[in-house]
Amino acid sequence: MDSAVDVRILCPGQNWMAIGSLLANGMGGYRSPLPDGSTIAAVTGTPPARLGMDGPGLVARGRYHFGITTPTWALRMACEGKGPYREPLPLRAVAGFAHDDRLALAVRAETGITSLRQIAAAKPALNVSMPGREMGHPARWVMDEILGWYGFSQEDLESWGGRLLDDRPRSQNSPDAVPADPSFDAVFDEAIMTMRWRKLTTQYDLAFLPLDDDVLRRATAMGMPAGVIEKGRLRGVEQDVPTIDFSGWVLYTAADAPDELVRLAVRALDEQKDTISGRFTGPTRPLTSPVDMREVCRNLPVPLHPGAEAYYRDNGYLED
Repeated sequence: MDSAVDVRILCPGQNWMAIGSLLANGMGGYRSPLPDGSTIAAVTGTPPARLGMDGPGLVARGRYHFGITTPTWALRMACEGKGPYREPLPLRAVAGFAHDDRLALAVRAETGITSLRQIAAAKPALNVSMPGREMGHPARWVMDEILGWYGFSQEDLESWGGRLLDDRPRSQNSPDAVPADPSFDAVFDEAIMTMRWRKLTTQYDLAFLPLDDDVLRRATAMGMPAGVIEKGRLRGVEQDVPTIDFSGWVLYTAADAPDELVRLAVRALDEQKDTISGRFTGPTRPLTSPVDMREVCRNLPVPLHPGAEAYYRDNGYLED
């Protein structure tokens, strides 16, 4: 890099801005190897969830140098051209972050509902708290797939007298946020480590619906790994509940991104790791473990970018 560059890190949403802003700070500052006059920006926008899903395409096309998305399997889908991604995108991983999450399908216990097949058969009028399609949220894309496999849709729910509630809190980890419209009968969403789900399960008696084996097979064939909400993880989870794994945040870049720029981003992560970890504390923290440089470079959904891999190896974090 011989001339000034304007580095842009797409980190839509509050949690990822906490990471991206510190990466930007670490990539710049005194004695930065970037050419004089360079800028580094952590960028968010609206709707953030859609930017998270659209991010792989935006990074592949060069609009941003880096992006963060979740769950980690979404990046693999993007690279393979599966699911919501129409063509394979040339992307590489830079770092992964611990984020222990699942998709949760919960209903008020008084509904007597125990499965999605029961909903398809009985056609009850349900008020469902679920991300709207306009949000572009990966949980909503997944729910459309799942409901379709069970033979119904949001439009069917509405035709049966139910409605989709536009009630997802702006901050799911705020202790002051109302977790759902009190009229809800069901909540189909992710982010189960947050204050929202803790409040839902303490304020209401909920039953958690399992996904059937045939549905899980279809999901895994598409690239969505199966997961389990472990017994006792939340109030009302009285046995392990099979579902879709929604774990992991992943920082990624284009496959042809300059090695020195990617290496600089990983160096910034290394320097800022304790400060990043310090921004996520408490029992409902969305970053569920401190940043560990020996872990962020492992078990990634796609190969590491060569510049990132070189930094991890040179500093003893990644060994054969």
